[in-house]
Amino acid sequence: MPSIVQVTTRRWLALAEGTALLVALGSAGLLAVVTSMVAGWQSAQSGLLGAGVVIVFFSLGVVLEAWALGRNRVSGLLVVLASFGLRMALIVDASLLLSQTSLMTSTSWFAIGAATATITWLAGLVIGHLRGRWPIYDLAMTAGGG
Repeated sequence: MPSIVQVTTRRWLALAEGTALLVALGSAGLLAVVTSMVAGWQSAQSGLLGAGVVIVFFSLGVVLEAWALGRNRVSGLLVVLASFGLRMALIVDASLLLSQTSLMTSTSWFAIGAATATITWLAGLVIGHLRGRWPIYDLAMTAGGG
């Protein structure tokens, strides 16, 4: 049976990260509509690619952080930090590879899409954390006097 801490952690991930994902996806869609009206579908496609790369980056981080939360604090922190460095290298590599294909026709719209997704993901995290009610102690430990 999962502890209160484990249940709270799952709820935290579902609410905060789920809100961030929905806000980032919504902003990517809105950016694509506006970009297609302003600069055409090819530029909108580049913006969606940028947003998609960032959303994949943050989503992989959520999965790894959820796994690391159940580990020792030091080893979990090391795993999260190492994965962040690896994901940063992968995002740069993916951007460079995509810039050499016909999928990315506009590097400026790619960057705008990536920046928009990053800002809205972080805003979604703040919204998710503000909406959540997080117990700051483990009820099982305090009830047992331990």
